[in-house]
Amino acid sequence: MDFTNNLRQILWDRIGEGKTFPNRKRMADALGIDPSQLNRFIEGERGLSVDTLGRVLDGLGARLVLPGEAPPEVAREVCFVSARPTGTVGDPAPPASEDYFAVPLATEPVAAGPGRIPQDDIRGWVLVWRHHESVRFRSDLVAVSIGKGEVSMVPTLHPGDIVLVDRGEKAPDPPGKIMLVCEPDGGCAVKRVSTRPVDGDLELVFYSDNSRDYPPRVFRLNRDYGGELSAAIGGRVVWAWSDMTRK
Repeated sequence: MDFTNNLRQILWDRIGEGKTFPNRKRMADALGIDPSQLNRFIEGERGLSVDTLGRVLDGLGARLVLPGEAPPEVAREVCFVSARPTGTVGDPAPPASEDYFAVPLATEPVAAGPGRIPQDDIRGWVLVWRHHESVRFRSDLVAVSIGKGEVSMVPTLHPGDIVLVDRGEKAPDPPGKIMLVCEPDGGCAVKRVSTRPVDGDLELVFYSDNSRDYPPRVFRLNRDYGGELSAAIGGRVVWAWSDMTRK
């Protein structure tokens, strides 16, 4: 399948009830393109301009990999050396290294940035079972720890909890996704996201579960981010490790 038809199929697969976008209009709004252009492309009636194609690929979290280059995966393969099993009896078989990812743990601004995480910015590694439903087929993963005093997402997330972010998923629809977001001043945080078209622009609402103490922040994609969705959203939170002793 060539690139154009492959992209068309990817868009088809993300539209529908329970999927990334409930309908084509919401997809077009999230990607910042004209709905009629999206419809004609999906139906195979015409292609996309370079500018529109760029918006689509940015919105999908795509990255350009030229022949001979390594794919931009952040998570690494694991090699177990004398792994020590716990909670078992007898002599069980050791875990298979190919079943796990080692995901870098980084600060929110570093995690939201493009490309591989620099070695000096890696704070640790988190082991992830790659066959879990929330992880399967994902590879551009990074882990972020909720910082001390960051209580805007309580009771869902508490300081010290660790979230797993898929940097390849930046589309904010359907509303309510928990995502790693960046404000125009450079500050990054884990928030819920909703969108709506306003005056030819796309309004981005970053809101907290603790909304009484942390009111929503509202921005616009074109006005505040130059139309670059990847500048506003670093990725989607797909998993979390939480201290259950506090719940």
